[in-house]
Parts: sequence; C-alpha cells; structure tokens
Amino acid sequence: QRFYGISGEVRPLSAEKDANFLIRLPDGDAALLKITNAVEDRAVTDMQTAALMHLASSDPSLPVQRICASLSGNASEIVRLADGQDHVVRLMTFLDGTVLSSASAAAGLHHALGAFLARVTLGLRGFFHPAAGHVLQWDIKQAGRLRPLLAAVQDATLRARLTATLDRFDADIAPRLLHLRAQVVHNDYNPHNVLVDGAVATRPVGLIDFGDMVHTPLACDLAVACSYQIDEGAAPLTRMCEMITGYAGLLPLEPAEIDLLPDLIRLRQTTTLAIGSWRAQRYPDNADYILRNAAASLRGMDALDAMDDAATRDALHAAAHSE
Repeated sequence: QRFYGISGEVRPLSAEKDANFLIRLPDGDAALLKITNAVEDRAVTDMQTAALMHLASSDPSLPVQRICASLSGNASEIVRLADGQDHVVRLMTFLDGTVLSSASAAAGLHHALGAFLARVTLGLRGFFHPAAGHVLQWDIKQAGRLRPLLAAVQDATLRARLTATLDRFDADIAPRLLHLRAQVVHNDYNPHNVLVDGAVATRPVGLIDFGDMVHTPLACDLAVACSYQIDEGAAPLTRMCEMITGYAGLLPLEPAEIDLLPDLIRLRQTTTLAIGSWRAQRYPDNADYILRNAAASLRGMDALDAMDDAATRDALHAAAHSE
C-alpha cells in the first residue's frame, strides 16, 4: 500500500533466496511482490530489472513479467524489514500458466520451447549492464569454481565422475568458450521456470525467474535448457533435438557451439548436483526445494554418458540444420 497503492489477498510463493508473494487484487487481477534477499548485490538486482524493462521494449508481446512502477515512478523501492536489513522491493505482473514440470508434452511442444528460448535471447541482444559480468556459480563458464563444493556429494562414485568432468572443463572446454558468441542471457530455462498452456502442453506461455542472468556464451544458455530435456529409454535425445531445431530456426547455431553442447550439458548437470548437495547440507529445512532438479540431472548425465559423444554431436548438428 505504501509503495504501490494496492492491497489484496497475500499468498507466499516458494523461492530459493528471495521472498515472493502473490497479491490477488479485489478485481481478480494478480501481481507478484518480490522482496530480494538483503545479501544480493544491488547492481545485479538492478540488472535483472533493467533486462525486463529492455524486453518490454524490444519484444512487447513476449510473455515475461513486466515491472510495475511505484507511486514515486520508480522501478524498485527499498524497505527495511524486521531483520534490520534493507531489501529491494519490486512489483511485477503475474503470469498465469501451468508450470512445465507439472505438465506432459503434446506434439510440437519442444520445438516451440526452443523457439521461445531463442526469442528471449534475441530480445536480450544488445542489452548490457555493468553487473552483467558478475561471477555467478550457476554460469557454466565458472564451472572450475565448483571443486570446493564436491566434498558435499556423499556418493564417492558420483563425486569422482563430477571431478573428471571438471578436469575436462579446465583442460579443454574453458579455453574454447573464449571463442564463442556471448551476451546477457536468461541462464535458467528449466521446467520450473517455464509456463505452458495446460496439463497437456502444446506451447510455452511464459518465462519467469531472471535471477540467474549473466553475460555468458549463448551455447551455455542453450545447454542449460537442453540438460532438462534428455529422455530415458531408447531415444534419449529426441526432445533435446526438437528443442534445438526450434531454437536454430530463429537463432542459427555455429558449428563450434553445437560441438560443445554435450560437454556443456554435462557441466550444467555437474553444477546442479554440486551446488544442490552443498546447499542442502547447509539448509536442510529447504532441501526439497534445493534438490528438486537433482534426480533429473543425474538421469540425464547417465543417459548422455551411455552414448557415443561423436554420435551425439552428429545428432545435434542434424537437428540444428533440419529446418
């Protein structure tokens, strides 16, 4: 009421670091109130806000949240809460839809998911912010910093696999990333952040949570998305290839980017497992939320490791050029 002049029914939403609330207004509309964790870098929060405002201008029909100006005309406000710390507060539009992780896929969904990610990436092309180069552990290009976290992985065999993946990153992958196209990207296109049109989904209708935005190679952003789309069974690459086809139809991929995708996907899975184990050990009360993607990451890694890398790359190249 003080900052935005609104009131309504307030319901807390789950989140890893921030405090998010659904505000249901008397007229039936809804808004999202986001109170950012006080330890978050203010410049990084400002970058996320600026990126959403940029997308509102570069692609006005793109279904992402819009920043609501306060009564003072500001994109955010500062409030001191009961903990004595100052927090950034923002009000955003609320996107309706079914969370992809709770839906099943109809034909054509994964092609549409890839095209949607490409559209977001194209919308962010040309956007920059002084905080875009901040060090984010979820950024695949920072995988070398994961080593101290591996001690929290209890399974010794898994810990050895993750260590070997990081060894390959240091020796071979990191130098090659320097030659790839890079820009500010969403960096967290996972099934909990994508909204779709129903329980049997045909198309994406929204993308939320820009909290992991960073300046990084486009291939790293695409690898994040692909890492959640590896099937179990005889054809593990089907959904991933459909997504890549949809993506490349709007934003063509370079051969060097496609060649690195299998390794980058493994690195995203390694990141998820390492950070998840480390954070769950320290915050056991929030372990279920923190580890929500761990099982899928391990299944995806197992499926990818069971395949020949050359065959995987051939399949991805074919998918990227099938349109």
